[in-house]
Amino acid sequence: MKKKFIIGQISDTHFVNKNEKLFDKFDTYTRFVKTIETCNELLEIPDFYIISGDLIHDNESFYKEFFKLCNNLKRPVYAMMGNHDKRNALKKYVKSDLIDSHGYINYTISNYPLEIICLDTAIENNIEGTIFETSIKWLEEKLAKSRNKPVIIFMHHPPIEIGSVLFDHINCNNGDEFIKLISKYQNVKEVIFGHVHCFFDKIINGIKFSSCPSASIQYPIDAKSDKNIQLDTNGYVKIIDYDQGEISTKHVNINN
Repeated sequence: MKKKFIIGQISDTHFVNKNEKLFDKFDTYTRFVKTIETCNELLEIPDFYIISGDLIHDNESFYKEFFKLCNNLKRPVYAMMGNHDKRNALKKYVKSDLIDSHGYINYTISNYPLEIICLDTAIENNIEGTIFETSIKWLEEKLAKSRNKPVIIFMHHPPIEIGSVLFDHINCNNGDEFIKLISKYQNVKEVIFGHVHCFFDKIINGIKFSSCPSASIQYPIDAKSDKNIQLDTNGYVKIIDYDQGEISTKHVNINN
């Protein structure tokens, strides 16, 4: 088992097909191509990639081209659900062992010294998130089996408020239940979420909670309202480096 490995995290690509634009303004097709180029030019190429939700923007027909482009990463790609994804359509593009017995895209990556849990928080066609009762039970079972390994959990919706007028009302609506559960396990080291299109981190009960900024656009965390928002068009890839028990992270700006 490798003592050192690297996870590349990509989030909130909001991919649309070529010659279309997100919100009639943002070329997320070209940005995703640039994201892949940036990943392939890293000095240390990640062992695999987690794409933590909002892969596409609402239209399930976009998945075909999205996953075709993913092949250019030349590493395994693990997709997760976001609120703009379509679960039944996405399940056609992920391996069956990444889908739990209730049809949610809940899975673990267990062949590393760090246990990686990817949790489905999406309520399809609803912008806020939740962890369904069956997923809570699934998570509890996985945590119980992973007591002898450090654990990192990926999810799309944040289980906490981050101080954002734009996102705190559309986070994971049972985050308190989630935190109560994971806080029983001292081996849970980090929780990383997408959805919020910004940088954030905080320690709660000894667990680091952090965001993965969007690969496409960022929203200001300190915006006072949802009117006349100035968006940041920089995109980022999050790099999570595990080296003999130590976890470190950095963010790489996507080449424009």
